[in-house]
Amino acid sequence: MFPCLGEIVEGVPALERYLTLGELEQSTDRLAASHPEMEVWSPGVSRSGRPLRCLEIPGGPLQALLVALPHPEEPVGTLALEYLLPLLADGLAAELGFNFSVIKAADPDGTLLNEPWFGDPHDLTGFLSRVYRPPLHDQFEWTFPVSYKRYAFTRPLPEAAAVMKVIGRRPLDFYMPLHNSTFSGAYYYLSAEDARLQHELAAVMAASGLPPHCGEPEVPYLQTLAPGIFRAFSLAQDYEFYEAYGADPAVVLTCGTSSDAYAEAMWDCFTLVSEVPCFTSARIADQSPAGLTRREAKLRGLEVQEQLALWLHQRYVKAASRLTAETPWQRTVHAYLSEIKDDIRAERVQAETEPEFAREATVAQLFDQLYLRELDTLARVGQFAAMIAAEAQQDDVLRALHDEAVLEVRTRAERLAAAGGIEAPPIRALVQCQVASLLCALVATRDRYRPARPRPAEPRMVR
Repeated sequence: MFPCLGEIVEGVPALERYLTLGELEQSTDRLAASHPEMEVWSPGVSRSGRPLRCLEIPGGPLQALLVALPHPEEPVGTLALEYLLPLLADGLAAELGFNFSVIKAADPDGTLLNEPWFGDPHDLTGFLSRVYRPPLHDQFEWTFPVSYKRYAFTRPLPEAAAVMKVIGRRPLDFYMPLHNSTFSGAYYYLSAEDARLQHELAAVMAASGLPPHCGEPEVPYLQTLAPGIFRAFSLAQDYEFYEAYGADPAVVLTCGTSSDAYAEAMWDCFTLVSEVPCFTSARIADQSPAGLTRREAKLRGLEVQEQLALWLHQRYVKAASRLTAETPWQRTVHAYLSEIKDDIRAERVQAETEPEFAREATVAQLFDQLYLRELDTLARVGQFAAMIAAEAQQDDVLRALHDEAVLEVRTRAERLAAAGGIEAPPIRALVQCQVASLLCALVATRDRYRPARPRPAEPRMVR
């Protein structure tokens, strides 16, 4: 028999860096060679032709799908899988009662662009200067088919189409894309309320030493179930948000729905998203009063974001005509600057009109607006610097713009980290939180959530 779940979590080793795509592939080969009962197959290839590989670990009778690197700058889940997969193959899968389908890298192309910071993940300035996050329409995670009111998305990226093949292969009871956040507290998305699981997840965050995210939610329309625990969402909620606050969603939206929304719509399976932060502060869990309204806090944060986005836009205009080739870095900076005005406008209208924003802000909400929002925008400045560094034919103007962006990142990052007490948690704590939350959710699915239904002839495309 395997040890109790707590002992499994305690067995996570100390870790100092993230693994490269090549190292993940080599690990898959070694595991498959030592476990001939496993199947390894490719449901498709990336946009650059790299195969996505799916590992099948028998254990039954229930079916789980785990997908790591749903965003290419989110590698925590790969280390959780590196630790868990040998245990699952050696009998833990059978003890839990699940067959497992596992994809270690949903976006291999984007992962390669992030590898330069994988070796030193605790350096905030280095992270901001090297992190790559694609625009929404280039993200595996947000290009699953959806139809809602006046909007439809029917063009899944090759990586999403590959995962769709795995989702549709057999009925799913449980699906988890192994996300992690960048600047936040720890938090979760659940497809259904479960009081016992919510209590367990709160205990997992506490045991890992990670503060629950009590600032503003990742997107401004989430339903909070408990501190750091939210109801899962889909593109439908995005549509309703823009429509409610003055933007035409049929024009503004450029992506599909999420992988978990798609899987749940197809199989009515239980889904969990576990977000653990690369950088955080104890202040993100402080719910004491901040001395100003939530509206004032948010408007101050939006002003900082708007000014930094304007700073970036002015320099992007100077650089754009000197670029000779489109790169992933250029695409993501261009998309951010094209979309940010509508996002800020909608959030400002919400803050100015919703009664709940008249209440006093907490320290966590103020910290989120004045520190984490600026860090997130500052990562776009770092991507601008990377965009110029990727340009083969640089001139004096481009070099000056690059150096100015690098200095802006370093100066602001040092100020924010010192003033906000922002630091990188130990990687082991992040992996332990992922592993523990996954195990708790698997047990909850097995013991309390109804088994998967037969796939409907025409699955719903949104919740």
